[in-house]
Amino acid sequence: MHDVVIVGAGISGLRCAVELESAGVDYLILEKNSFVGGRCSSLSYDGFILDRGFQILLDSYDEVFSFVSEKELDYQRFLSGALIDTDRGGREVFDPFKSSQRLRTAVKLILSDIGSFRDKWRLWRSSRCIALPGSVDMQQPTHQYLRNVFSERFLEEFLRPFWGSVFLDYDLRVPLCQFWELLSFFSAGWGGLPAQGMQALPDALAGRLSKERIRLKTSVVSINGNRLELSSGGFVEGRKVILALPQEVVCRLMNFRSPVNERSSACVYFAADVSPFDLPALRLNAKTNHKIVKTICIPTSIQPNYAPRDKVLISVNLDPQFDYATREIRQNALNELVELFGRQVDDWEELKYMRVLNALPDYSITAELEDNDYLVCGDYSSTPSINNAFASGRIAAMKCLKAC
Repeated sequence: MHDVVIVGAGISGLRCAVELESAGVDYLILEKNSFVGGRCSSLSYDGFILDRGFQILLDSYDEVFSFVSEKELDYQRFLSGALIDTDRGGREVFDPFKSSQRLRTAVKLILSDIGSFRDKWRLWRSSRCIALPGSVDMQQPTHQYLRNVFSERFLEEFLRPFWGSVFLDYDLRVPLCQFWELLSFFSAGWGGLPAQGMQALPDALAGRLSKERIRLKTSVVSINGNRLELSSGGFVEGRKVILALPQEVVCRLMNFRSPVNERSSACVYFAADVSPFDLPALRLNAKTNHKIVKTICIPTSIQPNYAPRDKVLISVNLDPQFDYATREIRQNALNELVELFGRQVDDWEELKYMRVLNALPDYSITAELEDNDYLVCGDYSSTPSINNAFASGRIAAMKCLKAC
């Protein structure tokens, strides 16, 4: 019998294991996949690095960068802001305080018709505010707060496309408290990518663990107290069990209600010889007649290692309510891309379409998914983010060590 059995080798489970290993605890990780990282991982495909759904890593994530250094990841940054396609043409919104051309960027931002001066001032003030007034309901839907504070144009052309892609919820129904927490992270730092893709994060964690303590391709089919039945027919026992599993799996194991606010990720990757735009920034699609294509990013604009030499990797994020695998939706998405970038799209090579179900947890489930028999860790324990996934793994380990 092991002291601790961790079910799941995502970044929460791995971060938990690092603490247990440092404390000299006898633990074992069980992972059904052939790789570590879960949703925060990458696929190697014909010389390309394809993250499982487009993701960015914020350098303001203290839980992450207190553990692994930028140098270790060979971390590089995008510009802080976004390019925006509107019905009136292309626009830019970049943070002048994070620009090497501060005055020029500030003037362009002030003169831009993407929103009023009051919109930009209020966003700047909000991003530097530690907390909202006590009279503000932090559980109200984010869209309700934003609609009361900002103009319709600023909401529809910048805030909704940007934050919709962050939360995988373009209706912005997520509680305001989650928006507020992530706004502080975005305001404090830049978004970027490791040279080896998001897989570099779980690999860095796993690299600090004893290899024999991670058992891949091992599925758990049932848990009865401290006894876990495996799909192979065998059993594993642990004095303490930690579930580092997706929210929907934990709910099922606890006979709790299933998530209803599904937030899935839909992303299609293309290879090209030439980049469709030059700036290393996220491009938001705010055209009112476009329903499928939401954001476009060129990972190779900051990390050439994401593609073979002389190739460009294009990540196109789609509204997940549409199934790109169907012929009609695929053609409509390509038509939207042609409207944005012209006939060069005809020369793009489609590499892979990825749909990640339940990529983010259901924010309406607030019950404590934990009991006396086991602990849980995952980004659903607070505002979903890579930072909080790291934190939840560390906290679960501390609880476990305290109980031992």
